[in-house]
Amino acid sequence: MRPDVEEFFCGISFDAYRLLGSHPAGPGRGWLFTLWAPHARRVQLLGDWNGWDLYSAAELTFCEDGLWRGRVPQAQLGQLYKYNIQGPDGSWQLRADPFTFAFEALPGTASRLAEPNYPFAAPLLRGARRDAPVLIYELHAASWHRHWDGRYYTGPELAKSLVPYLVEHHYTHVEFLPLAEYPFDGSWGYQGCGYFAPTQRIGGFAGFAALVDALHAAGIAVLMDFVPVHFAPDADRLACFDGAPLFESGPSDWGSLNFDLASPPVRSFLLSSAAFWLQVCRCDGLRVDAIGNALYHCPNGWQAAEFFKTLTAGLHARFPGCMLVAEDSAGSMNATSDTASGGLGFDYVWEIGWTQDTLAYFAAPFGGRSALFRQLCGSFGPFGAVQGINALSHDENHPASIFTRLYGNVEEKLAQMRLLLLLQAARPGKSLLFAGVEFGQPDAFTDGREPNWAMLADAGHRALADYSKALNAFCLTHPALYAPQSFAWTAQDASTGVLGFTLQAGCETLLCTLNTGTQAVQGFGLKPGWGSCALPLFAAGWVDHAPRPIANGWLALDLAPLSGGIWQIE
Repeated sequence: MRPDVEEFFCGISFDAYRLLGSHPAGPGRGWLFTLWAPHARRVQLLGDWNGWDLYSAAELTFCEDGLWRGRVPQAQLGQLYKYNIQGPDGSWQLRADPFTFAFEALPGTASRLAEPNYPFAAPLLRGARRDAPVLIYELHAASWHRHWDGRYYTGPELAKSLVPYLVEHHYTHVEFLPLAEYPFDGSWGYQGCGYFAPTQRIGGFAGFAALVDALHAAGIAVLMDFVPVHFAPDADRLACFDGAPLFESGPSDWGSLNFDLASPPVRSFLLSSAAFWLQVCRCDGLRVDAIGNALYHCPNGWQAAEFFKTLTAGLHARFPGCMLVAEDSAGSMNATSDTASGGLGFDYVWEIGWTQDTLAYFAAPFGGRSALFRQLCGSFGPFGAVQGINALSHDENHPASIFTRLYGNVEEKLAQMRLLLLLQAARPGKSLLFAGVEFGQPDAFTDGREPNWAMLADAGHRALADYSKALNAFCLTHPALYAPQSFAWTAQDASTGVLGFTLQAGCETLLCTLNTGTQAVQGFGLKPGWGSCALPLFAAGWVDHAPRPIANGWLALDLAPLSGGIWQIE
């Protein structure tokens, strides 16, 4: 058996897209097709080359290595095709190619003969050290901007507005919700079907490649949301692909189908897809979706854990410096521990516990927060326990936006948004913000609607956007925020809602203090531990801009309602 075929059937292949699917056979020789369909009795090929005529369909041959193969001399680049598969019960079904590099535009479902080639010019942006700043802007590419008539922006069109926006707002990374082809808009891309085919919504591979190249040219690293746990249940895609369950192990919690992570060929399919987005599409990293669900809610959880270990070890070895981020934080997961010590080997994990506890606190009525204050402070966890990302993501903006969920009137919500963003920036870890949160969008995220850019005409929301931009710029220049070496609490007062802590990196020590209550606090005492004075550097709301003396290790601050700031200890 050929080594590449053996790797595929052993569940360790990272380049199965070179083995399976459709590939040119050479000049004037048409195209080669290779398919994994072990339950099939017969496999045929239909396409544009024969007018989709069943009676002249090309027959594939079942080879001794367990794969179906065939060549169609008249097939040409750009033509559409499908497999016609006879299942074990004798019935025939048309199926798209699981390894296709392109699909026809929706609502069509056929695969397209394509070669994923693009003249990339800008260098990759992998290899950022853990002590480098990471400010991630998360967005849904198919809805961040739309044409006036609802048409999608292609990758090059999106780049013209997205790249300047990211640069202006000082983001270092962009993270796209899944862009592997998906049939249902309402899934936001999380129910995929084309794991090697960037969606036609943004122009397919060429459109996405142009977008990636433009982002890299501007110094913005690209992260892709990767979904290896579940997939679209559509009958003409991967479900019961060859007349029997092949890719799936059963239904998921989302109305989709769970991948069978115990199947070696399925693991190879997913490993190769992850590598495709890094190798061919030149993404700088992946955010891997629903890991906790696979480990704790799906059959064969231990096999899912082994799959994730193989995934991270293999990608890190093949793509040094790539950033791998795990969604779903759980105390026993050890997501960011290395695989040699039993961990999953990810570089970062979304700090979902912090997100949930923090939003629950800011959503509670002002007079009923004391019981939640301990949770708010406790969600910080032990310093350095995990490599975390403080995520205010798409999940927190559906079915209601973060701004809408916060308690109070509009002015109080805007003030709380400033505190929330300050707390996110100052909590140890990296930061992620979903599109629209930066200006306090009241609308919930939906796939068919842009962020409500009209809100920027409102003075309060415009000021919040400017504040978010200034906060990002501030973070980029202060190592104590993006790479703290130590963390210490200086205040946790549930009665007033005041919390404070210090962050230190090298010779820089910063004090972050927030008054989350609606009453002014005069002369609040904090103990930064050393220094002679505190110099105000950044403010959320009103802050006295005069240096404040530190006497006998104590510092007294006057804190306005719903305000906070960062001081430098000298």
